[in-house]
Amino acid sequence: MSPVQSVLSLLLVIATLGVGQSSRVPADVGSQPHTISLRRNGAHVCGGALVTNKWAITAAHCVSLGGGQQSYPAQSYNIRAGSIQRLAGGQLVPLSQIIIHPNYSSSVAAGANDLALLELQTPVTLNANTKPIDLATSRPAAGSQITFTGWGSSKPEGSLSHGLQVASRLSLSAADCQKELFLEQEDLLCLTPAGEDSAGLCSGDAGAPAVFGDQLVGIASFFVSGCGSGQPDGYVDVTQHLEWIIENSS
Repeated sequence: MSPVQSVLSLLLVIATLGVGQSSRVPADVGSQPHTISLRRNGAHVCGGALVTNKWAITAAHCVSLGGGQQSYPAQSYNIRAGSIQRLAGGQLVPLSQIIIHPNYSSSVAAGANDLALLELQTPVTLNANTKPIDLATSRPAAGSQITFTGWGSSKPEGSLSHGLQVASRLSLSAADCQKELFLEQEDLLCLTPAGEDSAGLCSGDAGAPAVFGDQLVGIASFFVSGCGSGQPDGYVDVTQHLEWIIENSS
């Protein structure tokens, strides 16, 4: 199977992304106030990030019905914000609208335009544990240490984590990202293992926010060759979609 085929086949199961390495550590209370759990029919399906008090962002494949522009009903989702526990605490807020990126399609290149905006029925109450994150305006330099958070499994094929987990990887240049994954879309942000530490995305982490300098730089889209394989993970570079995000969430 070619590298491109491997990536595309992963998209069939990607709606439940996550990490399986010991270097993934529990988040401290209040340390990740932008991170949300997106829940469908009461069960966690993906991560995401608050970008305002009434809008969050996640991966499009988390909400897409059939891999296209139509989403599952917004009323079947809610978010948990302001808690490092997947099943308790914080604020539970239903969705009123889902906006999938107009150029997203699961049949196109892996991860391309894999973004969706989530409008909340009511604004979240902002406090020490619940805050939106600023959007980065430029791609992080190659070699930057990027932090990501999620409720993914602690090991391949394991159960979801009850507590929010934090780990980090290094960003690749756009050119190296394309070379590593044989993909050419401009909005692909690759995060690669740091040295011997291969902690990366796994089941439960789709939509996980990637942060650099206290700004949102990416949204988790896919992993390659299994959890923590040592291959780069694919994120959507939010800096390539600033106009769309701002226009639709203001």
